[in-house]
Amino acid sequence: MIRPIALLILLSLPLGLAACEEQPAAPAPQNQRAGLPPKGPEFTGDLCAVVRNRAPFTITGRIELKGGERATFRLARNKTTRLCLSGTTFGNYTVSLVVTNFVTMPIFSCYTTVDEAIEIFARPNGEGFTYSATCR
Repeated sequence: MIRPIALLILLSLPLGLAACEEQPAAPAPQNQRAGLPPKGPEFTGDLCAVVRNRAPFTITGRIELKGGERATFRLARNKTTRLCLSGTTFGNYTVSLVVTNFVTMPIFSCYTTVDEAIEIFARPNGEGFTYSATCR
């Protein structure tokens, strides 16, 4: 019969050895996720956003307003679309841009204005892609 103290020592040996392993490489850059919306004036009414895909592949995503109104997009490489919505913007007249993966899970988001085209970029990072956009 194994005594409890001996069992404890045997079970803790693999944990001690794992601590001696090499440290993993620096983590890959993380895609930005929007935090709290900016403070400032809001706008209520109709607005349109131009979204331009600068990634080397098709992307999907959506533009969202404060009240939950949204317009979705699927853009092939180097294509542009115009999305129109009616509702209230976030602070500083911003909307939420959300880039999604193929199962519509968010992989990048930020707050941006619609006074200029919103350009979305993707660059390889070794394990996948790091996304960026013209966010304000």
